Amino acid sequence: MERPQNYVSENKHARNWKPQNRQLWFGITITILAICGALIWTIRKHQNIPPVDLNASQIRKSIPVSVELTKLSSTPIILEVTGTIRPELESPIAAKVLARVQSVLIKEGESVRKSQSLIILDAQDMDASISQASANLRAANIRYDSAGIAVRMESSLSEARISEAKSKVIQSEAALQSAKAELELAQAGPRRQEREQAVLAVSQAKSGLTLSENNLKRMDSLYKDGAISAQQYDQYKSQYEIARTQYETVQQGKSIADEGSRIEDIRAAQQSVRQAEAAVQEANAGLKSSQASAIQIDVRKQEIQGAHAQIAQSRASLQLANVNRDYTIIKSPFDGIVTKRQVDPGAMASPGSVLLTIQGGALRLEAVVPESSLFYMKVGATVPVYFNALQNRSLTGRIVEIAPEGDSTSHTFIVKINLPATSKASAGMFGRAKFSTGMENRILVPSSATWTREGLHYLYVVDENQLARMRMVTVGDPAGEKIPVLSGLNSGESVVISNRDRIIDGSPVSVEPR
Repeated sequence: MERPQNYVSENKHARNWKPQNRQLWFGITITILAICGALIWTIRKHQNIPPVDLNASQIRKSIPVSVELTKLSSTPIILEVTGTIRPELESPIAAKVLARVQSVLIKEGESVRKSQSLIILDAQDMDASISQASANLRAANIRYDSAGIAVRMESSLSEARISEAKSKVIQSEAALQSAKAELELAQAGPRRQEREQAVLAVSQAKSGLTLSENNLKRMDSLYKDGAISAQQYDQYKSQYEIARTQYETVQQGKSIADEGSRIEDIRAAQQSVRQAEAAVQEANAGLKSSQASAIQIDVRKQEIQGAHAQIAQSRASLQLANVNRDYTIIKSPFDGIVTKRQVDPGAMASPGSVLLTIQGGALRLEAVVPESSLFYMKVGATVPVYFNALQNRSLTGRIVEIAPEGDSTSHTFIVKINLPATSKASAGMFGRAKFSTGMENRILVPSSATWTREGLHYLYVVDENQLARMRMVTVGDPAGEKIPVLSGLNSGESVVISNRDRIIDGSPVSVEPR
């Protein structure tokens, strides 16, 4: 059978390639052996194990070790979260009034008590405002008292004037009625009964006069004879004169009754009526004037209200001045430590400008927790916390607050953990908290079985040939004296837990009973 032409050329090329291929594989093998030797040397160096001359006698000599058979154990699932220490209370202390700083009584890092004076501001302007407000208040009180006195005086005078005016009105109206009655009488003239009464009165007066005259005549003779005294005679004489006068008077009345009313009497009566009417009008006008003056009392009462409002305003101004005066002494709002001092004496403090910063209350680790683990967080629960600055010393904190609202971007929540007062931690430190979020089966080995080199964890496992084999493993957080192995080890394997520093990878071992 005839072979293809290219078959010869390919065969020739193959024969030429084989020696080069052997050299390549020989070089690769030498390189691998060199790397393995360097790795074994590095392991011996970091284990501080002196070089071992593995001659036949030493290889056959086994090293006694203790082992532990691995098995799955139920262990808690630990969630580690990080956070920063912050104080429970943090307050920037700012001025509320514009004033010059007179003195600063504290330093940074100094502890302060609640209501302790921290900064003193210049209070001259506030003192002047207090004096002015006090003077305004006194003036308002004086105006109020004066207005009250004026009201009382006006009330008394007004009541007296009104009463007097009402009396005058009554009197003038009575006089008017009397004048009208006299006018009517004058216009009507004397009546028949009045004339008859006048005749009767004349007759009676004449009888009385006759009797008195006869008595006087008898007494005259007796007086002349000295039978009666002059006093008795004068008494009878006086009775006669009275009787004569009465007789003349009734005679004149009878004459007036007989003659009737004269035009002059009627005119006089009409004039009396007009005068009485004018007096009534005047009395009514006086009453209206008195009642009008009573309106001044309402004006005075409004003045009292205005004075009272001014008192309230002056009192408020005084209170405000006192409050501003109190603002010149800046005090601590709570017990704490001064963390920042941003002002010195002589500086001008303006409202809202921060002068100091005070931190107080308990220190808290504000840990950032994913929302998926928020279910396991309970207020009041205790949590182990660790701080790099405190050499990872374990502290026991207590959850005091869980933020009601989380970050919508990272889907995390802030959990605040109170630290013990003796923690020696400081605000701003980085910390870690570990939460138990359930249980799972893991392999646990003693802490003495593992070691760390260059960030990696190792241990020895005894195989079926009683040789110690070095195994790189991944471990979790220690659980007491045990360490969970997350990968690199299976359940049922024997882990070396003693004499680990005497063996190397591949060393024969003999298992001692425990």
